[in-house]
Amino acid sequence: MARTLTIKQEKFCNKYLECGNASEAYRYAYDCSKMNPATVHRKAAELLNNGKITARLDELRAEWVSKSDITKERVLTELSAILNSKISD
Repeated sequence: MARTLTIKQEKFCNKYLECGNASEAYRYAYDCSKMNPATVHRKAAELLNNGKITARLDELRAEWVSKSDITKERVLTELSAILNSKISD
């Protein structure tokens, strides 16, 4: 990661991808005990408009996609294993 984020910004990014709600992610990462909901919403929106944050979100999304991709090779391997187990039964 070339751009460095604060720990709180990184927590915001991870929580945002997990829940999809910027305000909830902001509350998770930052102390909002003295903020009203409109302020939390505004601060969360500011983070989403931060170039470093959007770049990190893109990186994390790409990691998630690559981890969740099922390759043709994997499908064929698993289907072959199922077929072989049925034949040997």
